Amino acid sequence: MLRKNCVFFLFCTILSSLLTGCGPKTVAVSGKIVFDGTPGENISVLFQGKAGDSKQQAAFGKTGSDGRYSLKLVVDNKSGAMPGDYVVYLSWKDPDADPNPIEGVTKANPCPYKIPSRAGSGELEFTVPVGGTDKADFEFDSSKEKFTKPGV
Repeated sequence: MLRKNCVFFLFCTILSSLLTGCGPKTVAVSGKIVFDGTPGENISVLFQGKAGDSKQQAAFGKTGSDGRYSLKLVVDNKSGAMPGDYVVYLSWKDPDADPNPIEGVTKANPCPYKIPSRAGSGELEFTVPVGGTDKADFEFDSSKEKFTKPGV
């Protein structure tokens, strides 16, 4: 009798896992970042769920030399993002920067792109559709953008 219960429990557990899936439901999300017609390389992309949606997990990606990126969940690196509304943050990090700088001495190259203020302020938004997308693109024209000085 105990063996039957164990087999039944195992069957129910497997069936439940198959029906509900493992972890959050994600869809493939990719896009391209462009600054003044030039693909943005080494751009970190963060999709943060809009305020008030505690179920929405953050997703991130990084652009390659062609400006393209694909998202993964921050929590477990699962490919894609959960469908829903997001605030998007973009930033550039010098790939040649010293990962262990001496205090007070910084070696860093200047950012090769004119990244507008809104790219890092939470003004960018994107809705991930239920079917996913490969068009999560952000294109910037510096002649139409506002910029703030670093540290201001």
